[in-house]
Amino acid sequence: MKTANVSPQEEWIRVLGKGMITIPKNWRDELNIEEGEMIKAKKLGDKLIIEKTQKATPYRIFSNKEIKQWLKEDNLDLDLSTKIDKKFNLK
Repeated sequence: MKTANVSPQEEWIRVLGKGMITIPKNWRDELNIEEGEMIKAKKLGDKLIIEKTQKATPYRIFSNKEIKQWLKEDNLDLDLSTKIDKKFNLK
């Protein structure tokens, strides 16, 4: 039986639930990709290219704590909410 020659730069990667994949640890180490870091992916024909970018990411990921705080601060007080509801016939 003939065995397949696999280049050191090729790996078999299983696609998990919701399309998640794991980048092999030795590749993450070589590319200096750290947990939580954003990387860029693009589809080129039938290829998927994942690359580390040197540019700053144009957005950031917010923690659940930050989001909960924003929602708490974004609530209208009851009097203002009632006035808006009456003015626009929402209730």
